Amino acid sequence: MRPQTLLPVLLGGAVGFGGILQGLRWKNAAAEAGNADLQERIAELESSIELLERENESLRSLAQGGGELKVPEPLIEFVESAIGLDFRSSPVVHKIAGEELRDRVTASIESRFPPNSLSHRQQAWVRMGLLMPDDNFAGQLAATYSIGARSWFDDQTGEGWVTDRFQEGSVPDQAALIRALVRILLHQHYPPPPGYPGDEPDRARNALHHGSAIAIENRFLARQALGIGFTGTQDDQSGARDLLESLPAFVRGLATFPSQLGPPRAGRLMDQEELLGALHSPPQTTMWFAEEGEGIETVKVAVPELPGEDVLDESAGWLGLLLWLQTLDPELSDLANAWRGDHYRLTAVSDTRLNLVWEIALATPEDAEKIAGAACVMAGVLADAESDPAVGEAVDTPDGQRVLVERPAPDRVRFSNLAAE
Repeated sequence: MRPQTLLPVLLGGAVGFGGILQGLRWKNAAAEAGNADLQERIAELESSIELLERENESLRSLAQGGGELKVPEPLIEFVESAIGLDFRSSPVVHKIAGEELRDRVTASIESRFPPNSLSHRQQAWVRMGLLMPDDNFAGQLAATYSIGARSWFDDQTGEGWVTDRFQEGSVPDQAALIRALVRILLHQHYPPPPGYPGDEPDRARNALHHGSAIAIENRFLARQALGIGFTGTQDDQSGARDLLESLPAFVRGLATFPSQLGPPRAGRLMDQEELLGALHSPPQTTMWFAEEGEGIETVKVAVPELPGEDVLDESAGWLGLLLWLQTLDPELSDLANAWRGDHYRLTAVSDTRLNLVWEIALATPEDAEKIAGAACVMAGVLADAESDPAVGEAVDTPDGQRVLVERPAPDRVRFSNLAAE
């Protein structure tokens, strides 16, 4: 059967099977669960259906003029030689219409987290002050990856994508394809761990893989400059730059962190012939990429129990603290280097009443005092207060929350955003 014929058949089968599975799961949920459990199951199903719809939209774009790109053998050989590994299977690179790429990226972002936990993360980040209530994290982050892009790597499938702007004879486009091929090769040899490892290890691993890809892409461009005198840039990124400037510091920082701090670290490891070792045992914290991150020992942080049902336990990490400080004032960025560990917990008292507590371990009591001062400023911002509260002084927010900054230990800061009684 021709691929052009096979794909619509697979689409139809997948949608049909999804409908049957949906019906069976709803029936089982109704028979086995009470009303509260049933509503939770329905919410999970609706989330899964929305993700399936996005996947189907991307597959339809393939059926309507997409397909696969035949990857030039010289580019495959360059990537294998640069890393010192061979592809275990032929790299798969799809073609996709540029306007469809954002939906594909959004679906990948949503699917990387455990079910329903992306919405819980967004709720927690709003209560921490990293996002505004009307921000759409997945859509905003997807836009940073897709606007102006000529290639993209899907780390959920291990496959690459190029847009209809891609030109095989263009050196910048070849370089963009090199970047995707490196990610495919690394994914084949060093795939993601089973289960989601947590935000901090996931961000660190992604930065190492992406940084390695950009480092090798830069070496390809350098070789082209020596061979044919090519010195041009890869893309007109004015649209992407304008978008980044309009986004929250948190989204902007997550989008640019792998490209800014990943390549220098990966490049040094390549020069020292230590890259494969790092890929085999990837870093567990984003602070590993900071200049001050060498040899830093982290501590495990526990948070107090909160009323309600636990819905999320996570770490913002060094990167999260850095971006939280930048949300207040970029000049506070250096304070993030005192990070030694953190933990936040989100609990649900009801659908609309949520509690958050975030505790941060710092290097010294002096560092904790400075971070506590910044936390009091954030509390004042969230409460829309005329003046910032002091440590230990609770303030109420316009949406019925109560924000409090505490010092539970000399080197600790605790930031709470609780549903008012």
